[in-house]
Amino acid sequence: MNVMIQRAGILWLFVTLSACSSLGATTADRIGTPGCETAARSLSSGPGRAWIQEQGWRYRSVEEAASAYANLADTASPWPDWLPPQETVLAPGTRFQMAIGGEQTAEQPGSFGTFDNIDEVEDVRSGLAVRIEWKPEVDRVVTYEVTQAIPVRVGPVGPQVDGGSCRLLWGRWSQLQMLVPTDQRMAYLKVVGIRPIR
Repeated sequence: MNVMIQRAGILWLFVTLSACSSLGATTADRIGTPGCETAARSLSSGPGRAWIQEQGWRYRSVEEAASAYANLADTASPWPDWLPPQETVLAPGTRFQMAIGGEQTAEQPGSFGTFDNIDEVEDVRSGLAVRIEWKPEVDRVVTYEVTQAIPVRVGPVGPQVDGGSCRLLWGRWSQLQMLVPTDQRMAYLKVVGIRPIR
Protein backbone atom coordinates (compact mmCIF):
# COMPACT_ATOMS: atom_id res chain seq x y z
CA MET A 1 0.00 0.00 0.00
CA ASN A 2 2.84 2.40 0.93
CA VAL A 3 4.55 1.64 -2.38
CA MET A 4 1.37 2.62 -4.28
CA ILE A 5 1.10 5.85 -2.31
CA GLN A 6 4.77 6.63 -3.03
CA ARG A 7 4.31 5.90 -6.73
CA ALA A 8 1.19 8.07 -6.86
CA GLY A 9 3.12 10.86 -5.14
CA ILE A 10 6.03 10.53 -7.56
CA LEU A 11 3.65 10.54 -10.51
CA TRP A 12 1.89 13.65 -9.19
CA LEU A 13 5.23 15.37 -8.63
CA PHE A 14 6.46 14.40 -12.12
CA VAL A 15 3.33 15.73 -13.81
CA THR A 16 3.27 18.91 -11.70
CA LEU A 17 6.96 19.73 -12.26
CA SER A 18 6.70 18.95 -15.95
CA ALA A 19 3.72 21.26 -16.20
CA CYS A 20 5.57 24.05 -14.40
CA SER A 21 8.67 23.68 -16.55
CA SER A 22 6.67 24.04 -19.76
CA LEU A 23 3.92 26.40 -18.66
CA GLY A 24 4.19 28.61 -21.74
CA ALA A 25 3.80 25.64 -24.10
CA THR A 26 0.90 24.06 -22.28
CA THR A 27 -0.93 27.36 -21.98
CA ALA A 28 -0.59 27.79 -25.74
CA ASP A 29 -1.61 24.19 -26.30
CA ARG A 30 -4.83 24.62 -24.34
CA ILE A 31 -5.99 27.29 -26.74
CA GLY A 32 -5.16 25.15 -29.76
CA THR A 33 -2.19 26.97 -31.25
CA PRO A 34 -0.07 25.24 -33.93
CA GLY A 35 2.07 22.41 -32.60
CA CYS A 36 -0.49 21.21 -30.07
CA GLU A 37 -0.92 17.91 -31.90
CA THR A 38 2.63 16.92 -30.92
CA ALA A 39 2.56 18.50 -27.46
CA ALA A 40 -0.71 16.73 -26.55
CA ARG A 41 1.10 13.37 -26.66
CA SER A 42 3.14 14.34 -23.57
CA LEU A 43 2.03 13.53 -20.02
CA SER A 44 2.92 17.12 -19.13
CA SER A 45 0.35 18.51 -21.60
CA GLY A 46 -3.13 19.53 -20.51
CA PRO A 47 -4.68 16.28 -21.81
CA GLY A 48 -1.86 14.21 -20.30
CA ARG A 49 -2.28 15.79 -16.88
CA ALA A 50 -6.07 15.37 -17.01
CA TRP A 51 -5.74 11.72 -17.97
CA ILE A 52 -3.11 10.84 -15.39
CA GLN A 53 -5.07 12.59 -12.63
CA GLU A 54 -8.19 10.53 -13.31
CA GLN A 55 -6.82 7.30 -14.79
CA GLY A 56 -3.26 7.03 -13.46
CA TRP A 57 -4.41 4.97 -10.48
CA ARG A 58 -5.16 2.07 -12.84
CA TYR A 59 -1.45 1.37 -13.39
CA ARG A 60 1.23 -0.14 -11.15
CA SER A 61 4.00 2.30 -12.08
CA VAL A 62 4.66 5.69 -13.63
CA GLU A 63 6.18 3.90 -16.62
CA GLU A 64 3.03 1.81 -17.20
CA ALA A 65 0.86 4.91 -16.89
CA ALA A 66 3.04 6.83 -19.34
CA SER A 67 2.98 3.91 -21.79
CA ALA A 68 -0.80 3.63 -21.58
CA TYR A 69 -1.23 7.34 -22.25
CA ALA A 70 1.16 7.23 -25.21
CA ASN A 71 -0.84 4.30 -26.61
CA LEU A 72 -4.08 6.25 -26.15
CA ALA A 73 -2.59 9.26 -27.95
CA ASP A 74 -1.32 7.10 -30.83
CA THR A 75 -4.05 4.53 -31.50
CA ALA A 76 -7.30 6.53 -31.38
CA SER A 77 -9.38 3.40 -30.75
CA PRO A 78 -13.07 4.31 -30.48
CA TRP A 79 -13.46 1.81 -27.61
CA PRO A 80 -12.05 1.97 -24.06
CA ASP A 81 -9.17 -0.39 -23.33
CA TRP A 82 -11.11 -1.98 -20.47
CA LEU A 83 -14.08 -3.23 -22.51
CA PRO A 84 -14.06 -4.50 -26.09
CA PRO A 85 -17.22 -3.82 -28.12
CA GLN A 86 -19.88 -6.49 -28.54
CA GLU A 87 -21.24 -7.47 -31.93
CA THR A 88 -25.01 -7.62 -32.20
CA VAL A 89 -27.87 -6.82 -34.55
CA LEU A 90 -30.18 -3.82 -34.15
CA ALA A 91 -33.80 -4.76 -34.75
CA PRO A 92 -36.16 -2.76 -36.96
CA GLY A 93 -37.70 0.12 -35.02
CA THR A 94 -34.52 0.85 -33.03
CA ARG A 95 -33.67 4.54 -33.00
CA PHE A 96 -30.31 6.25 -32.50
CA GLN A 97 -28.76 9.67 -33.02
CA MET A 98 -25.80 10.89 -35.03
CA ALA A 99 -24.10 14.29 -35.11
CA ILE A 100 -23.34 15.71 -38.55
CA GLY A 101 -22.08 19.01 -39.88
CA GLY A 102 -20.90 21.01 -42.83
CA GLU A 103 -21.80 19.49 -46.19
CA GLN A 104 -22.65 16.07 -44.77
CA THR A 105 -26.33 15.29 -45.30
CA ALA A 106 -28.67 13.05 -43.32
CA GLU A 107 -28.57 10.62 -46.26
CA GLN A 108 -24.80 10.25 -45.78
CA PRO A 109 -24.55 8.70 -42.32
CA GLY A 110 -21.14 8.11 -40.82
CA SER A 111 -20.13 4.87 -39.12
CA PHE A 112 -20.97 5.77 -35.52
CA GLY A 113 -24.17 6.68 -33.67
CA THR A 114 -25.32 6.87 -30.06
CA PHE A 115 -28.30 5.88 -27.94
CA ASP A 116 -27.72 8.99 -25.79
CA ASN A 117 -29.49 12.29 -26.46
CA ILE A 118 -27.21 14.89 -28.06
CA ASP A 119 -28.19 18.37 -26.83
CA GLU A 120 -25.20 20.46 -27.89
CA VAL A 121 -21.86 20.37 -29.71
CA GLU A 122 -19.99 19.89 -26.42
CA ASP A 123 -21.84 16.57 -25.98
CA VAL A 124 -20.33 15.47 -29.29
CA ARG A 125 -16.83 16.50 -28.26
CA SER A 126 -16.74 15.32 -24.65
CA GLY A 127 -19.42 12.60 -24.39
CA LEU A 128 -18.82 11.03 -27.81
CA ALA A 129 -15.09 11.96 -27.96
CA VAL A 130 -15.29 13.20 -31.56
CA ARG A 131 -11.97 14.83 -32.34
CA ILE A 132 -11.88 18.05 -34.37
CA GLU A 133 -9.78 16.40 -37.09
CA TRP A 134 -12.49 13.77 -37.61
CA LYS A 135 -15.42 16.17 -37.70
CA PRO A 136 -14.42 19.85 -37.75
CA GLU A 137 -18.00 21.05 -38.09
CA VAL A 138 -20.91 19.79 -36.04
CA ASP A 139 -24.21 21.65 -36.32
CA ARG A 140 -27.04 19.09 -36.60
CA VAL A 141 -28.30 15.89 -35.03
CA VAL A 142 -30.06 13.26 -37.09
CA THR A 143 -32.33 10.66 -35.53
CA TYR A 144 -32.35 7.43 -37.52
CA GLU A 145 -34.68 4.46 -37.26
CA VAL A 146 -33.55 1.00 -38.27
CA THR A 147 -35.78 -0.38 -41.07
CA GLN A 148 -34.16 -3.81 -41.41
CA ALA A 149 -31.86 -5.70 -39.04
CA ILE A 150 -28.38 -4.20 -39.18
CA PRO A 151 -25.16 -5.69 -37.77
CA VAL A 152 -23.33 -3.38 -35.37
CA ARG A 153 -20.72 -3.19 -32.64
CA VAL A 154 -21.91 -1.57 -29.41
CA GLY A 155 -20.20 -0.38 -26.26
CA PRO A 156 -19.07 2.72 -24.40
CA VAL A 157 -17.09 5.48 -26.09
CA GLY A 158 -13.38 5.39 -25.28
CA PRO A 159 -11.38 8.52 -24.47
CA GLN A 160 -9.51 10.45 -27.17
CA VAL A 161 -6.58 12.85 -27.12
CA ASP A 162 -7.64 15.74 -29.35
CA GLY A 163 -4.57 17.60 -30.57
CA GLY A 164 -6.77 20.09 -32.43
CA SER A 165 -8.17 21.50 -29.19
CA CYS A 166 -5.46 20.11 -26.89
CA ARG A 167 -8.09 18.42 -24.73
CA LEU A 168 -8.74 15.01 -23.36
CA LEU A 169 -12.19 13.97 -24.58
CA TRP A 170 -13.51 11.52 -22.00
CA GLY A 171 -16.17 9.75 -24.02
CA ARG A 172 -18.13 7.24 -21.87
CA TRP A 173 -21.44 7.65 -23.70
CA SER A 174 -22.99 4.77 -25.63
CA GLN A 175 -22.00 4.16 -29.21
CA LEU A 176 -22.77 1.85 -32.07
CA GLN A 177 -20.67 1.21 -35.14
CA MET A 178 -22.54 0.08 -38.24
CA LEU A 179 -20.91 -2.92 -39.91
CA VAL A 180 -22.25 -2.33 -43.39
CA PRO A 181 -20.52 -0.45 -46.23
CA THR A 182 -21.01 3.31 -46.39
CA ASP A 183 -22.99 3.20 -49.64
CA GLN A 184 -25.44 0.62 -48.23
CA ARG A 185 -26.32 2.18 -44.86
CA MET A 186 -29.47 3.99 -45.97
CA ALA A 187 -30.91 0.64 -47.08
CA TYR A 188 -31.09 -0.19 -43.35
CA LEU A 189 -32.15 3.23 -42.03
CA LYS A 190 -34.66 6.01 -42.40
CA VAL A 191 -34.38 9.58 -41.18
CA VAL A 192 -37.03 10.45 -38.59
CA GLY A 193 -35.72 13.83 -37.47
CA ILE A 194 -33.06 16.49 -37.99
CA ARG A 195 -32.43 19.36 -35.58
CA PRO A 196 -29.76 22.03 -35.16
CA ILE A 197 -27.34 22.14 -32.24
CA ARG A 198 -24.81 24.75 -31.10
